[in-house]
Amino acid sequence: MVGHVPALLHGPARQAQVVSSRGPQERGKADMHLHTLYSDGTAEVQAVLDHVERSTDLDLVAIADHERIDGALRAREIHAAGGYAFELVVGEEITTRRGHVLALFLEERVPALRPVEETLERIHDQGGLAIAAHPLAPLTPSLGRRTLLQLHDDPDPRHHLDAIELMNPSAAGRARRLARLQLNEHRLHLPGVGNSDAHVLDHIGTAWTWFPGWTAEHYRAAVRDRAVEADGEHWGHWGNVAVYGRQLAAKARHLRHTLRPTGEWR
Repeated sequence: MVGHVPALLHGPARQAQVVSSRGPQERGKADMHLHTLYSDGTAEVQAVLDHVERSTDLDLVAIADHERIDGALRAREIHAAGGYAFELVVGEEITTRRGHVLALFLEERVPALRPVEETLERIHDQGGLAIAAHPLAPLTPSLGRRTLLQLHDDPDPRHHLDAIELMNPSAAGRARRLARLQLNEHRLHLPGVGNSDAHVLDHIGTAWTWFPGWTAEHYRAAVRDRAVEADGEHWGHWGNVAVYGRQLAAKARHLRHTLRPTGEWR
């Protein structure tokens, strides 16, 4: 990508060169769906941040663990002290009663297993973005066609999705990809984003979103203006099998966060 410098430069020096070399029309590259050991990922927060810095050309990432944001908040602390060249957003992948919703730009955890409309309200009340994660996928809890259309037709704007994940390179994302694209093109008309949904370091940046600019606020504006473009490559079959095998222990560990008491809706 134009504007990036070799990986041998890190920290403030790389940041200064990246910023100074960009033109006003530069496209940024974002991967906003990463998991860590705080849920069912397989890498520590520090390792995720260092991998993004040293081994990718991403301008923006989000830590979006299942049912919690403490890992993302810890990542924000490390990121602020580390002089990284990319920007970071706090996110969460939330299990609603209808499927997974990816929430970005959060300050408070959104509880799991609530009605999807309530979940979207909680996200938007924080000023966050609500994105359909791997919709229509049969292999993991995902928003289905009926739910997506109900939300689209809901008269309350707080119940509307801000974007849809059109490119997710996992097996869940590959399933029914054409149906997802067609539904969005003909009915939903949502901004389409790409994310890796990475649970291992090597998968970070295998799918991404192009957007004008390169900062978190540029990304937010691009989603609002429908100026985003999904891109990436699907993982091979054996790549998925290997990742799911490494995730088994992590999935068992994070299950209690999904089932923990969520409190009453304010």
